[in-house]
Amino acid sequence: MIGRAVDLRRAEPVAPARREMSIERALVWAFQTECASVDFAEEAAPDSYRRTVSSAWLVAQRGAIGCRIDGGGHSLPADDAEMIASAVAALPPEHGGRGMAVKIATLARAGLRPDWMPDARPRCVPRDWRRSKHGMFARIEVVDEIVTVHRGRRVVRPVEACPVTYAPSHAQIAAARREWLTWWGALLHLGHELRTLDILSTVQLTADMPPMSPWREQGR
Repeated sequence: MIGRAVDLRRAEPVAPARREMSIERALVWAFQTECASVDFAEEAAPDSYRRTVSSAWLVAQRGAIGCRIDGGGHSLPADDAEMIASAVAALPPEHGGRGMAVKIATLARAGLRPDWMPDARPRCVPRDWRRSKHGMFARIEVVDEIVTVHRGRRVVRPVEACPVTYAPSHAQIAAARREWLTWWGALLHLGHELRTLDILSTVQLTADMPPMSPWREQGR
C-alpha cells in the first residue's frame, strides 16, 4: 500500500529535545565545551535604575533580545551557554559577587571543584628547615640557658629547641570549607534562578547538586 505524500510546508515545527543537566554540569558545558565567558560589562549600566534591578532582570533582558553580535573568526557559544554565563556575571554580592563569578567560571572551564582539603589534618611540623651536606634538618633555636657553677667557674649551657607549627592549620581548613559552601550556595542560587526564568531552550536544569558538606560524608 502506498502512503500519501506529506506536505512539508504544512508540517508543524518540532521543538528540539532539551538535555537534562545539573547546574554544575551545565556550567562545565557552558564554559568548557562552549567557551562562554563572564562579561561584567553587560551588567554595568550608566543609569541608577538598572543598577538597582535584580540579577534575574538582567538575565531576562538578555533572553528577550534574542540576538547576538557576530564577531567573526570563530564560532560563538551556544545561546544557552551565553545565558548561563550572563547569570554567573550577575551573581549578587550575597552569593560572592564578581569574585565568586570568576571562580565559578574558572573551575567550570577546568572541570574542577573548590579544594575543600579532603583528608586534611593539622600536623605538627618544624617551623623552619636548614640544609646541610647531610640533607634537610629542622632548624633549632636557643630558647634559654642554664647557668651552673663548676669548680668555682660559672658555666652557661644553651637550651635549644625546635620551634614548630601546625600545617595545615585549623583556620586554613575552615577557610577552604567556607569557600566550598559559598560556591555551593552560588550554584544553588544559579540553578534556582535559571529554572525560574525558564529562558534556556536546549538545556533542562535538574535539581541535582554537588554534596553540600563532603567532609561530613567522608567521616561516615
